[in-house]
Amino acid sequence: MRLSLVGTVHEENGLANVEELLAILECLTPDVIFAEIPTAEADQYRNGSHGSLESMAVARHREGRQIAVVPVDLTKPEDAFFQCSRDMFKKVERTSPHYRRMIDRNSYDTQTGGFPYLNSDRCIKAWAAIRGEVLDTLEWINEPQMREIYDCWNRQHALRDTEMVKNIAEYAVRNRFVHGVFLVGTAHMQSIIEKTRVESVTAIARIEWEVDVPLLGRT
Repeated sequence: MRLSLVGTVHEENGLANVEELLAILECLTPDVIFAEIPTAEADQYRNGSHGSLESMAVARHREGRQIAVVPVDLTKPEDAFFQCSRDMFKKVERTSPHYRRMIDRNSYDTQTGGFPYLNSDRCIKAWAAIRGEVLDTLEWINEPQMREIYDCWNRQHALRDTEMVKNIAEYAVRNRFVHGVFLVGTAHMQSIIEKTRVESVTAIARIEWEVDVPLLGRT
């Protein structure tokens, strides 16, 4: 069983758009698509009403085809978690000009580079640098509550990545497929790639993870 990992964004931005992702899916022709969503959002994702770039591309690709769409993410935390996280990141943004420049640069590279950029080593390194700047800025701000919020957000991210890889592997144990595609936000890429190399459950499922999808020209 082969599984192609495709990094995405959830909203259209220049060349990272529905048409481009649809073209990628048309070339890859998967028989199952694993989605970065909780089970509760599966129906909206499948029919395109979810509103994300991925769901709209997937809904169009599935027209006239029998393609399974499998949600693999955790149930969403309470709204308070997202509000605290947004406040924390806004404070980092207000405090660090370097953080703002890195976010703007990543957005520009996404706009002009599309999915080849989103699936590149350069993008993975950009997100690692952004996370490093967040941590450095929070240490400079030196407000324990802000650091606690960041640590909670980081733990949630790690839990989600572990759960998504595990759920894909468990699906593969129960259901045979020839070629799957996992659509996931680029901020998760580094962690997901690392987990595919060490998770014993993926070996049990005998998944051949394709993290350098030739179609995307990863550099």
